[in-house]
Amino acid sequence: MFRIGDVRSSGAVVTYLIGADALAPLVAVHSWCRTGNGWAELSLPQVAELVEHLRGLLGQAGGDRGVCDE
Repeated sequence: MFRIGDVRSSGAVVTYLIGADALAPLVAVHSWCRTGNGWAELSLPQVAELVEHLRGLLGQAGGDRGVCDE
């Protein structure tokens, strides 16, 4: 398991890459804050779709600043 994320007093979003020899790899996203928490396990195609959606949102929010289409 590989973990990425920073914990802060206000909350955090942490991602985990979970793999097993007999199973397809999954990416787990765990977020929490003072008002609650959430958890999702995503397949790699679902993660790719989420990344594309987030790129689009970043482009809308920042006028494509820092968004790379490579």
